Amino acid sequence: MKKRLILSLFLALAAPGLSAQDRARAEGQSLLFFPEGDVTAAEAGLRLRSEDDALLPAEGKGLMQGEFRARARHRLDSLQRVEGRVSYERGVKRSVNWNSTSDWRLLAPYVTVDTAGGNLQREQYRFYARYAARKGRILYGAAADYRALQEFRAVDPRPRNIVADLQVHADGGLLAGSHALSLEAGYRRYSQHNDIEFRDPLGNNTSVIHDLGFGRFSERFSGARSSVSVRFKGNGFSAQARWEPVRGTGSFGRAGYSLIRVDRHLPEQNETPVSRLLRQELSLSGGVKGIDRFLRADLTLRLKQGTEFIVDQTSAFGTLGRLPIYREPSLEASLTGFREWVHDGTAWSLEPRVGYSALRARSLYPGAGLGYGRASASVSGSTAFRRGDWAFRLDGTLGGALSLGHGLELPASAWGGERYLSALEHLAGRISDHAVQAGFRGVIAHPVGKDLRLYFRPEATFTWFLQRHWRLVAYGAIGIEF
Repeated sequence: MKKRLILSLFLALAAPGLSAQDRARAEGQSLLFFPEGDVTAAEAGLRLRSEDDALLPAEGKGLMQGEFRARARHRLDSLQRVEGRVSYERGVKRSVNWNSTSDWRLLAPYVTVDTAGGNLQREQYRFYARYAARKGRILYGAAADYRALQEFRAVDPRPRNIVADLQVHADGGLLAGSHALSLEAGYRRYSQHNDIEFRDPLGNNTSVIHDLGFGRFSERFSGARSSVSVRFKGNGFSAQARWEPVRGTGSFGRAGYSLIRVDRHLPEQNETPVSRLLRQELSLSGGVKGIDRFLRADLTLRLKQGTEFIVDQTSAFGTLGRLPIYREPSLEASLTGFREWVHDGTAWSLEPRVGYSALRARSLYPGAGLGYGRASASVSGSTAFRRGDWAFRLDGTLGGALSLGHGLELPASAWGGERYLSALEHLAGRISDHAVQAGFRGVIAHPVGKDLRLYFRPEATFTWFLQRHWRLVAYGAIGIEF
C-alpha cells in the first residue's frame, strides 16, 4: 500500500492528467470531491487528421491545427475549490464538401450548402471557469463556458462563419452520509452568422443552397445573391442530478437532460425564418468503484426534430404556418470496466469497454431516410513508472466496430441530381462499415525546477475500415506543469 501511495502521488505531480489509481477515484466525481491536488498546466501542440476518403464529407477529409491549452485546479481552503481552462485553436479543415456552415453536428440537416467545397480555415477560443464550495452540509457552485469560433474560405464561394456559444450553470446539493446529492441547472445561448460571398465573377459557378435534408431545399431563397446570408439563433436549457461518494469509493450516478432550439433566419429578407431545429438529449450513467477499480454503464438518447416555416409571397415575408418534417432519434450505450495493479513500483491498468449505437434519420417529405446500428468493443491498457527523475506513462488501445445493418431510402429526385444521390449512398456505406482501431498515448515528464515539470505527450489513433479506407488522428504536445 505504501508503494502504491508513493507512486500515485508522484505521477499525479510529475505527469499531466491523472495516475491510474487517481483515475478510479476521480470517476463520477464533481470538482469539490475530485481527488487531484492543486495543479496548473499549459501546453502547445499540433493536431492532425487524415483520411483517404472522408467519413463525413461535411467535416472534410483532413485537419491540421495548432493548439494552446491551459488549465488550473486549486483549493482556496478546505471548503472551496476553483477550476479554469482556456484554449486556442488555429488550423485548416481540408476538402469540406456538402457543407458551408460551422457546427455541422449540431445543426444538420438545416445547413447552408454549396457544390464546390474546399478547404476551410478555422480559429477558435474557449474559456471555462467553475467554482464549488461547501457550507456545513450544503453544497453550491457555479460555472460558465464560452466558445468563439470563426471559419472561412479564401476562394469562391467564400463562407465566413462567426459563432458565439455561451453556457452558464448553477448547482446546489446536500451531504447525505458518505455520499452527496446535487442538482444543476443551466442555460445556453447560441448564435452563428453565416455569410457567403462571390468576389471573382468567374468563380460564381455554383448555387448556394439552404438545405432541408435528403435533397430538399428552400427553392424560393436558394441561389439568390440577396439570400446567401444566414443567421442561426438558439436558446437551450439543461438539468442534471448527481449522486457521488464523498471519499471517492462507493456507488455513483448521474442523470441529465438538455434541450436547445435553433432557428435559421435570412437577415437580408426581413429576418425570414426558414427552419427550426429542436435537439433534446437524455443521458444516464452510474456504477460502483473502489480505490483501484470501477464499473460504469452509460446511456444517451438524442432526438432531433426539424420544422419548416411556410412564408407568404409578399415582400413582408410573413409566416403562415409551420410543418414538422424531419426526425432523427439516436442511441448510444456502453459498459466500461477499470482495474489497476501495482507491482515492483510499476502501475498497470486494464480498461475493457463494449458499446452499441444506432441512428435513424427520416424526412416525412419526400419520404427519404437513413439509419444504421453498430456494436463496438475495445480494451485499453496502461503502465506508469519512473526511472530516476523521469516519469513515464504509456497507454494502448485496440478495438473494433461491427455493423449490424443499415437502411437507406433515397428520394426520387434531389437538388444536386445524381451527384447528390450518389453522395448519400456513399455516406450510408461509410458510416455502416466494419472497422478496426488501434491507438497509443504516452506521457514523458521530467522536473526542471523545484515546483516545475516539463512533459511531452504524443497520441495517435489509426482506424482501418473493411472497405479499405483508413483514418489517422494524431496529436503531439509539449507542456509545463507546476
